[in-house]
Amino acid sequence: MSEIIFACKKCGTCCRNLLEDIDDNKTGLLLTVKEIRLFPSEIVSPRFAVGRRKPEKTILYQLNVNDCPFITESNECRIYDKRPLVCRQFPYKLEGFVSVKCPIFLNVTRGTEIEFSLIEIEAKEKMLRHANNRIKKLHKERLRGWFFDLRTNQWVATNLKTVPI
Repeated sequence: MSEIIFACKKCGTCCRNLLEDIDDNKTGLLLTVKEIRLFPSEIVSPRFAVGRRKPEKTILYQLNVNDCPFITESNECRIYDKRPLVCRQFPYKLEGFVSVKCPIFLNVTRGTEIEFSLIEIEAKEKMLRHANNRIKKLHKERLRGWFFDLRTNQWVATNLKTVPI
């Protein structure tokens, strides 16, 4: 593995076009319960909940807007020191892939194995621990998982082994 020295060019691509289609559902930037207080409540929607016959307890949240409200015109983050875990781990995605959103990072790393910084790895591991601990607890309690689709603004039942986070 080789180390990539990556200098952000502040193009702002990572903070815009946040809404994505995953498994026929529209999703936004992933937020933990603690992170939702960083954002105005009207732009935060639930993302994943649990319940027996209907969603009863929301575990994860998401932004329901395409652009982060904290990106400035000069592509600076107004809350950089407090930014969500998903932002801290960028360009490394929770699913184990490198995001295709950053054109500069992709040009630098194309065809190269990447060694991520400790900050990115720690943020990814913290997010995975958060999700995995919740899912283990759900299995024990025999609860069903529910995913909130931003396209339809409705809850969709999901298999807990394939939680679209």
